[in-house]
Amino acid sequence: MAEKGAHLTGTAYIRPSIFEIIAQESLASTLEPAFNKILSFLVSFNMERYGHILKWTDEGYLIFNALLQRYYLKKYSASFSETFYGLKRVTVHNSKLKERLTSKKQMLSLILIVTFPYLKNKLAQYSLKYKLQEVDNLASTEQNREKFFHKCIIKGHSFFFIIYETLVLYSYILYVSEKSMYPSPLLRLLSVTLTYADPQSALTITELLRKIKYNSFTISDGWNIFQRIVTGSLELGAFFLQFLSWWSQENYNMNIMNLPAPSPPKVPNIAQQYKGICPLCHKPHRIHTVLMVSGYVFCYQCILSEVRIKKRCPVTHYPAKEDDLIRLYIE
Repeated sequence: MAEKGAHLTGTAYIRPSIFEIIAQESLASTLEPAFNKILSFLVSFNMERYGHILKWTDEGYLIFNALLQRYYLKKYSASFSETFYGLKRVTVHNSKLKERLTSKKQMLSLILIVTFPYLKNKLAQYSLKYKLQEVDNLASTEQNREKFFHKCIIKGHSFFFIIYETLVLYSYILYVSEKSMYPSPLLRLLSVTLTYADPQSALTITELLRKIKYNSFTISDGWNIFQRIVTGSLELGAFFLQFLSWWSQENYNMNIMNLPAPSPPKVPNIAQQYKGICPLCHKPHRIHTVLMVSGYVFCYQCILSEVRIKKRCPVTHYPAKEDDLIRLYIE
């Protein structure tokens, strides 16, 4: 592991690989779709009574994500996805690292982790909504002030997307080249970086049985076990999310190829009379050439002049051009 990116004053700093950084960001981006799917599934049992909840899906995930990230930041000094990959956040101050995040840094980290994706998602939703309104000519009935606002949202989203993705790429390049300790612009904004977390001590089965045997098992031990079960379930679910995402990508092309082939179209009667001959000169084909827009086969010289002059198929009258001609090599 490279250690050139930071002074080793304050705490030992081991730089995580860029693959771990991107992997934990990918995991974080899968939490919201998973939450939406689960919520939609639960609501589907009684859509008439609880269907209105789906209008507040984004806000529901905002609350869930805030509670989840607050727990992990307070206990592990890292977000849920960072903890899953064995990472933690450390404060950078004058090129020196501090072991744990301060309460202020934890709160600022929580605000950025929770609100930034929410606002980013909302901006994308409104931008798409206003673009569709323009396509459907619904914006013509709006007032000038509303039109201006909608254009600002659309342009602002495009500008924000370009600027942010450029900054992310720039941060990756600096991080990989060991010229920066910050793997993302948000971490740079907080003066926080990522390193590997210390191993967490956990209550083993042997210790648990010993405590039960000697009546030394406390409520605190029970609460810790409950927390481990809940967080372990979430992390196991995160693993399956990553696995399903990989599986769907790996099998996407295979699934398309496994689809049943459609039955051939019915040949119209007019096509039967042109079997083996050119529909234009009514003679056997010379240099077989198919017109893609209709599927009929012509002599090359016959169809070329026809398409150049009339710009359509002589049989079906579909619009056609020279680029729609394909040579058939038939012996």
